[in-house]
Amino acid sequence: MANRNRSAGHAWELKVINMLKELGYSAVSSRYESRSQDDAGVDIVSDFPLKIQCKISQNQPGVHDVLTNKECDVIFFRKVEKADKNFISKGDYAMLKLEDLLNLIGEKQ
Repeated sequence: MANRNRSAGHAWELKVINMLKELGYSAVSSRYESRSQDDAGVDIVSDFPLKIQCKISQNQPGVHDVLTNKECDVIFFRKVEKADKNFISKGDYAMLKLEDLLNLIGEKQ
């Protein structure tokens, strides 16, 4: 079970990396690029303006704890539910502090 969860987490990180690349950002897994970033809770090293942590789970992550106790600024979260022996995606979300969202919006103007 643990290997399947780990594989799902790695696949979600890869999907987020590919989405960022399609938008024109450079992005790699912190496991590959930077041990210190990985240890700090940052999953993706990128020129995207926010530090990213990826989560995939049936339950919502502790947003406040992650955004205040880790060095990440945004959580890319995939909600899954169990269906028989498989997990199916129920939605993808980005969770960040309001201040960071407003800063991103301000940069676009």
